[in-house]
Parts: sequence; structure tokens; C-alpha cells
Amino acid sequence: MLKFELFRYRICGILRNSVLLVLVMLLSVDCSRINDGKIRGRKAVDATLDMAEKIMDDNAPLADSLMNLIDSHSIHGKERQARYALLYTAAEYKNYQIAPNDSLIMMAVRYYSINNNIDYRFMSYYYLGCVYIDLGKTTDATGALTQAEQLVDMIDNKYWEGLLYNLLGELFTKARDFRRAGDYYVKAEACFESTQKELHRLHALYRIGESRLNLHDFKAADSITRIVEQEVYNYNDSFLITSCTYNRLYCAMNMNEPDSATVLLNRYLSIVQPQNTFGYFEMMALYFNTVKEYSKSESYLKQAEKYIKTRTDSIYFYYTSSLLAECKGQTDEALMYYREYTLLQNSSLNAILSQPILAVQKEQYRAIAENEQLKYNHARLTLILCVVIFLLILVIVLVTYHYKKKRMKEQLYDSLAVVEELSGRIEDLKNQVRVQFHERHDISNRLYSMYFDSTSQEKVTKQQLNVTINSLIKDYTAPDSVRKLDKLLNDSYDGIMDRLADPEIGLTDKELELFRYSFAGLSSKAISVIIKESPQNIYQIKSRLLKKVRRCSEELWSKLDEIW
Repeated sequence: MLKFELFRYRICGILRNSVLLVLVMLLSVDCSRINDGKIRGRKAVDATLDMAEKIMDDNAPLADSLMNLIDSHSIHGKERQARYALLYTAAEYKNYQIAPNDSLIMMAVRYYSINNNIDYRFMSYYYLGCVYIDLGKTTDATGALTQAEQLVDMIDNKYWEGLLYNLLGELFTKARDFRRAGDYYVKAEACFESTQKELHRLHALYRIGESRLNLHDFKAADSITRIVEQEVYNYNDSFLITSCTYNRLYCAMNMNEPDSATVLLNRYLSIVQPQNTFGYFEMMALYFNTVKEYSKSESYLKQAEKYIKTRTDSIYFYYTSSLLAECKGQTDEALMYYREYTLLQNSSLNAILSQPILAVQKEQYRAIAENEQLKYNHARLTLILCVVIFLLILVIVLVTYHYKKKRMKEQLYDSLAVVEELSGRIEDLKNQVRVQFHERHDISNRLYSMYFDSTSQEKVTKQQLNVTINSLIKDYTAPDSVRKLDKLLNDSYDGIMDRLADPEIGLTDKELELFRYSFAGLSSKAISVIIKESPQNIYQIKSRLLKKVRRCSEELWSKLDEIW
């Protein structure tokens, strides 16, 4: 029965500890706090992410400040980490901060590529394209933005659509496919108009005019740019005002309208101070070519050549040189410059953008999605296996518990049958010998009989028996009894107890007790009861005490070895 009780207590203890552990984990998960200016904790981080996302479009600087308050190392869980990566990248991009690499936004791409949140999947591809453009990886940006374009019909947010179309227009502009760029800018302008984002609409309209200018439709470009120029003064956008004036000046020069060009040039120079840049010298070369002052035009063109820094500058330099040579009637030179202009076109990017998406790009993002799906399936399988193993262990424990309980019941029934069979015969014998038993046996047998004999008039309880036994042990180990026992041991073993009590040996009272009762011939079990140690520890303590005595006195150790 004792084993059964221990088994039951052990099972209850395991279940109780498991429940406490789960409660502690649930309480610790909800902890949220702000320390040293950094936001940590699930609830605090979620609230900050919600606020940053809400104000991202209207107040990007504040959203960026909020995102930088979050302690990224304290964020746990793939979903929360992916959302943080997406919103952090968006805030940085909207505040014109270039990401050092694509590692952060790719965390969001990998998660949302297999997630059912279409809006976040669209945004992750969009901002991946933005990061690649900032890093100069135009080909990679094309693949990411094309993925976003395939999701554009599945989202219900015209503002995001407008941002995507505007960015695709910039890509096609880089590829010198101005007609297709213009189509995307038209889509962007319509989206911004439906969402009443007027400044965004004006920027898209300006890009439409710029595309018409690049297609040499100068009249349409001038008309569109004039509309933007008239409306933009309400928003005090200096960049758009300057760009509109510059493009109108460029249109006037190409339409051979020197008077309009002069007015626009004076207006442009009143806004922007003359600078030693390629754009300024190119514009002056075109202007003096329009007013037919070819010597000044050629002088400015030579100065422009010195300030070429980018591939785009080279493209426009050869295009401008071709125009000037054609105006002067230098057909061969104009053809040569135009050939150089066409060679510098971004043919590789144009080839990529001529298709909706390349097979390689499809494979790349499909592989990303499949990899994340495999990780998700592996994690789910691991969780299922853990649950199955836990349930299996639980079943084994319950079956074992049931089996032991059943076995103990069977043993109890067998024992009761034997007792019932013998009870009649034993009862007669007990009645005959009870009196002799009490008179003839010593005190221990008498106590034993008093406890187990149910018919005895001196019947005692277990508690009373325990008190009696402890009282007897206390009497046997009282100071007078100990002194008599020590005197007897000293007489028998040449003063052994006095020698062991020497302070130089350094034995404690408990260690002296062990020697005393060992020399007296008590068993290890009896000694363990007196000095309150387990019987198994008595042998270890004896071995340790012998080593201790040997270090102090070899002769005393030899004596102890003879006694034991």
C-alpha cells in the first residue's frame, strides 16, 4: 500500500507542477514595459506598431520615430517580427533613408509570401522593390514590383496602387520605355485622384508630362506641365515648381520658341541660382542654340562635358549634342552622336520590362514561398509529434497506474482470503497463549502485543506506541546511561572513549555517539534511529570517520580497526 500511495502522490505532484508552469508562462507572456526609452513587451509593441501603421501615410517622421523606439531584440514570434520588419522598412523609405541591405524586408517577404494577408504581401513586395531601387539593383526591383503588380487587383487600396504604378513608371523611365512609363503614370494619377491625394496626383501628372517630353511630344508635354505648374503653387512644393519650369523651358526650346524660352529661362534662374552642374550647362547650351547663338551654345556644351558623372548624364549629353549638330546642319556628326545615344540605352532593363515577369523571377519567389512553407510544415509536424508523445506518455502513466491499482487490489483480495481461512484456527491459539505471552516476553514483545493484539485490555494506538518508544530510547541514551556505557567501553577497550573525546581528534558529539553505540554492538539500523541518519549513510559515515582518525593518530586507527 505504501508504494501505491507514493505512486499516487507522484502523479498528483507532476500534474500540479505542470499546471503551475503553464500559469507562470501565461502570466509572463503578457508582461509589457518601457525601460530606458525602449518599448518592449507584446502589448506595448503591438500598440506601437498599430499607431505607426495608422499614421504612416500622413505623418511619416512620427511613424519613423515610433518604430525606432521599439526594441527589436525583444520581439518574439514570426508574425510580429515580419510586421515589424515591414513597417520599419516603410518608415525608413518614406523618410528617405536608404536601407543598407535587403535582409530586414526579406524577413517580411518570406513570411507573407505564404500568409493569407494579401495587403501585407503586396506591401512586402512593394517595399522590397523600393529597397532594391535604392541599392541600384534595378533587375531585382523589377521582379519584386512585378510580383506586387500581380496582387494589385486583390487589394482594396487605391493609394497603394498609385504608389506601385508610380514606381513602375520610374522603372520604365530608367529603361527608356517612355510610352509604357506614361501609361503607368496615368494609372497612378487616376488612383491618387480617387483617394484625394492631390500632391501625389500632381507629381504623377508631372511625370506624365515628362514622359510626353521624352517622347518628343513637346506640345502635349508643355500643356500638361503648365497645368501642374498652376496648381502646385497651392502646396509650396519647391521641387515640383522648379521641375515644371525647367521642363517647360525645355519644351519651348525644342518647339523653337525663343521668346517663351527667354521668359522661362529668366523665371528658372530667379528660382535656382546658376550652378556648375551638367543640367545647368546643358540647358544653357540648348537655350543659346534656340536663339541661334551657336558659339555660346558650343561653349556651354563643352563645359557640360566636363561635369558628366552618371550614365544618365552621358545619355543626355549625346542626345543634346545630336540636336545641336542637327540645328547647325552637321548631319554626319548628328548621326554619330545619335548612335552613341542609342548605344547607351538601358537595353537589358528594357528587355526585362518588356515581359510581365521572367521565368527566373517566378522561380525565385516560388522557391522563397516553398521554403517558408516547408519550415511551417516542419514546425507544425514537430508540434504534432510533441503532442502525440505527450499523450502517449500520459496513456502509459495512466495504464501503469490502473494496472498497479488493479494488481494491489488482487493481492489484497488474496491476502484477505488467506486471513479468513486462518482466522478461525489462529483465534483459538491466541486465546490460549495470550496470558503466557504477556508474562514471559520482554518489553519489546509486550509493546508489540499491545499494539497488534486487538483483544488486549492494554491496547494502545500508533501515536501512543511511538511516544512510549521514543521515551524508552531517550532513557537509554540519557547522560547517566551514556556515562555508564562509556565507563564500560573504556574498561573493555583500554580507555577508547576518552581517547576519542580528545579535542585533537576533533570529533563531534554525533560522531562520538556513532562510535559509542557501534562499540556497544548495536546494528546500523538501531544507530540510525538514535543519531537520526539513514542506515545507508551509517556505513559511509564510519568510513569517513576512520579516515579522519587515521590522519590524527595511526595507533588509534589501528585500535579502532581491531575493534570493528
